[in-house]
Amino acid sequence: KEVRVIAGIETAKGVVNVREIAEAHPFVDALLFAAEDYCADTGITRTPSRQELYYARSVVATTAHAYKLQAIDMVTMDFRNPQILEEEAKEGAEMGFTGKQVIHPSQVDIVQERFAPPKEAVDRAIRIVSGYHTHYEAGKGAFDLDGKAIDMPVVKWAYRVLRRAELAGINVDNT
Repeated sequence: KEVRVIAGIETAKGVVNVREIAEAHPFVDALLFAAEDYCADTGITRTPSRQELYYARSVVATTAHAYKLQAIDMVTMDFRNPQILEEEAKEGAEMGFTGKQVIHPSQVDIVQERFAPPKEAVDRAIRIVSGYHTHYEAGKGAFDLDGKAIDMPVVKWAYRVLRRAELAGINVDNT
């Protein structure tokens, strides 16, 4: 049976070598950013803004996408504060992470909710895909939706949103 590997990026050296880690073995399935280990290695002090972690988090998320891997964001250490968890999960999803580590069962529902695409994004994605099909069948390329140009990169984004929604258990049957 095949083993899947979640590679933890825990040090400055790990961030610098994240591409090589992603390519290390075909069993690598995800890159995980371990903020506390990274801070211990670099001497960085965590702040409420998390700006000191932005570069490392961005590198991990971007590299994971480049290699078609899952991107797993850092733990929220203040596990009894759902507001901080919500902020960090929302920020991680916006940065391109596909999931987040949890250390307490109370964190699971919030993380699952925040990493599912919001209803507005799903609704827009459904409209984009529908418009794409209509325009494609008419032999047209890019089209206008609500005053915004919709071309193939936007259509690809819409399909990704719908796939994430399906994985989160959201009904997307309107496509």
